[in-house]
Amino acid sequence: MDFRELETFIAIVEKGSISAAAAALGVSQPAVSKRVARLEKEMGATLFAKGHKHSSLTSEGSVFYKSALRMLDCRKKTKLQIAEISEELYGSVTISASSIPGDYILPTFLVEFIERHPGVDVKVRVGDSQTALEDLSLRKADLAIVGTDRSLPGFSSVPFLNDELVLVVGRRHPLATKKSVGLEELTSLKLAGRSSGSGTRQIWERAYRSVEAGSKDIPLQFGHALAVVNAVASGAEAGVVSRVAAESNPDVAVVAFEPPVRRPFYMVYGLCETKAVESLVSFLMEKAESREV
Repeated sequence: MDFRELETFIAIVEKGSISAAAAALGVSQPAVSKRVARLEKEMGATLFAKGHKHSSLTSEGSVFYKSALRMLDCRKKTKLQIAEISEELYGSVTISASSIPGDYILPTFLVEFIERHPGVDVKVRVGDSQTALEDLSLRKADLAIVGTDRSLPGFSSVPFLNDELVLVVGRRHPLATKKSVGLEELTSLKLAGRSSGSGTRQIWERAYRSVEAGSKDIPLQFGHALAVVNAVASGAEAGVVSRVAAESNPDVAVVAFEPPVRRPFYMVYGLCETKAVESLVSFLMEKAESREV
């Protein structure tokens, strides 16, 4: 028996099915089934009732579920106790971030953090804001940096850094020479943009609906801001992205909105269960206080 098997068993119980547990854990359904089979062989008992669409516990499974929770809780407390008495900071931290902070902001910060604390491993998962928050709620990440302020039960959400959204167009586009444009200018433009889970898209669409009735069609969508900028550089008419992403490519023109479209990034985290997580959260907040995007 190993802790992965225990975590898998608990995930099946809490998510209601093998398929849901596999999705939450990021592994295949056959891998989940094999872990359960090993547990049942070691325990000498059937843990889940057969023939149910959603996995139901047998009487033996109910007993084992309570024990599994206690074993994982014991491991967590032991790791915390060891971390508290250790003079050196060590451990691992996973951050799930939307693309702007993940691609443009965190790398510089984290290089400095690792130099200070070489015993800590930091992994960054980059996607959109919606995916980052899902990672956090599914315990795939210790903290999230996102472009939308969406509360999660049991988690704290604090402003991290400020960002500005701008219009990017080709260098020969009629708007390229303008210092600023109104949001209503988007009505006549064929946009490349971010996917629906993106905080960038949610923010500018909300601002757009405040001046124009209805929503704006986005025929070409990408998961990362850099892809939007590169699409415009390659011939797409226009896009709306963060200024830090727009200024990364000299082949596009960057035009501000008037009034400006600004939004904060947010750091979202739960209980800092290790000193490594606690230290990284504090470090990032300190860096954010001394820098604006």
